[in-house]
Amino acid sequence: MDVVNFDALKAQDRIIKKSDVNPDEDYFILGHYDPRRREFKATDYPIWAIKAGDVLGPILSNADRQMAQSNINISTTNNAYFDLPGMTLTTNELATITSPAQGNYQVHFSASYALSDVGSAGNFILNVTGVDIAPSEITEYPTNLGTFRTNLIWQLDLVLANTIIKIRFKVNPANPGVSSIDVYQRTLMINGVNSTTVI
Repeated sequence: MDVVNFDALKAQDRIIKKSDVNPDEDYFILGHYDPRRREFKATDYPIWAIKAGDVLGPILSNADRQMAQSNINISTTNNAYFDLPGMTLTTNELATITSPAQGNYQVHFSASYALSDVGSAGNFILNVTGVDIAPSEITEYPTNLGTFRTNLIWQLDLVLANTIIKIRFKVNPANPGVSSIDVYQRTLMINGVNSTTVI
């Protein structure tokens, strides 16, 4: 017999949140319209079950927080931008049933670096899906030799899922082919939320 007592479920607090639904294992019940008359049939809407994932799609997070770290030293005399090893992250899906599939992100990058001579500079730039973002370019001009730390924050809005975010770098040499930059102890973090949320 198809009986569901919703008053009893509420009274027993047998209510779960959407975030607790397992789209692959849970089911919803519904009245499935069936006008065909059968013996002892009392309704045109007999109860059936439907997999939760077929209704909701995947249960997705509304936040995307990721971090990449590397302590491996990388040295270059290259004065053209190339990828900083280990400093690449790919955004996750932030869509929900009622919100668009875009996210707003803060990108945090920090690294220790050392230049081979005072006349050289180190350059870092944000790259999004293969495109260097010119306004993000930072040039570090230490006034003396030693180890320094750079800490950078950028804002990216309306970012789609599976967007590749990376850091690229180069040396601006005082002596081309000789001057170098060493980069180590570096971290890249992305913190994104659905574009309908303020961060």
